[in-house]
Amino acid sequence: MSVVLLAALCCPDTSKADPQATSRPPETVPIPPVPQIDPGQGQAPLERRVEAFVRAITRNPGLSNDDPPVRWNTPICLLVLGLSAENVKFVSDRLSQMGASAGAPLAQAPCQPNFIVVATSEPDRVLNAWYAKDKQLFGDATSAQIRQFLETSRSQAVHVWYNIDTGRKSGTHNGHFVPSNQRAESSVFVGSAAFNFFSIFAIIDTHRTEHIALDQLADYVCMTGLTDVNLEADLEADFANAPSVLHLFAPSGEGQPSGLSRWDAAFLKAVYHSNQTSRTRRFEITERVIHDLSR
Repeated sequence: MSVVLLAALCCPDTSKADPQATSRPPETVPIPPVPQIDPGQGQAPLERRVEAFVRAITRNPGLSNDDPPVRWNTPICLLVLGLSAENVKFVSDRLSQMGASAGAPLAQAPCQPNFIVVATSEPDRVLNAWYAKDKQLFGDATSAQIRQFLETSRSQAVHVWYNIDTGRKSGTHNGHFVPSNQRAESSVFVGSAAFNFFSIFAIIDTHRTEHIALDQLADYVCMTGLTDVNLEADLEADFANAPSVLHLFAPSGEGQPSGLSRWDAAFLKAVYHSNQTSRTRRFEITERVIHDLSR
């Protein structure tokens, strides 16, 4: 689907502009500093807190618990729609800079968008109109799986769909499409293949996020778009003691994060610098995060 047609379907108020897919950011994008993390008295040791944090957000719904987190190997080509030109640039620059800082590959413009962010007050209408025009939007997902995603979009402030290439198996669950590839091999220490995103899209419900700052939203989309974060995790039970932008929409509403935390940044960096085919990758990610937070 052309960018202009997608803009007309999703965001009629902004479709007269000439939306462009973006890649590399300018030299600097202001990101609010995040306070240093102090484990403090009465809290679990840092190592245990990080282990719980990594374990909770990398459970991979739709995949085996032994499968590693997914990351971008294909260069990211961003497209942001539904905001003013100034805010589109801000969000695009922020996502690009944080992606580059983590180690994610960024495409050179012009490029074909594969990481699409849409801000709309009508997420149901947008998703249904988009799917009507692009039947490949949800990959090979079944009608039931697509219906489940569309129905849950009504209750979420930001809804993310991942199209994932696992390189070895096929199936879809809760927005995680996994195609098959019979060429993969496996061993005790090396996984069958490196998991890669084909594409993702994030739908931001502007009614549900009207009191959220734009930089907070951009950071949340970054955290959920650079790897397949487990959005089904119980924030309070699984990693209540971990400072993370994933708490942005926590039911309690307390301690709302200002943006991407040091924990989040360390986690994303670890995802992109760890051995992607290692069966001990979660352990490596955990060790890398602990090392960065301990410095």
